[in-house]
Amino acid sequence: MQRRNTKSVFLPLLVLWLAVHAVLLAALLGLKFLLTKSMVLALLLVAGAVFLFTRLRAIPRKLSHSPVV
Repeated sequence: MQRRNTKSVFLPLLVLWLAVHAVLLAALLGLKFLLTKSMVLALLLVAGAVFLFTRLRAIPRKLSHSPVV
């Protein structure tokens, strides 16, 4: 009888322990992916702004195999 009581005591504690760790893992992973998405979005916005608002001029190069000298 005491063995059955031991199982009935530890089962709710085990379920509670698993639930707490599942919530902590979900919170940490959610934060990680939220910050990752934010950083990628910021990088894309900055790259787009640099592309739109800077004037990049191509430097013409003389190709060695070109027939025009």
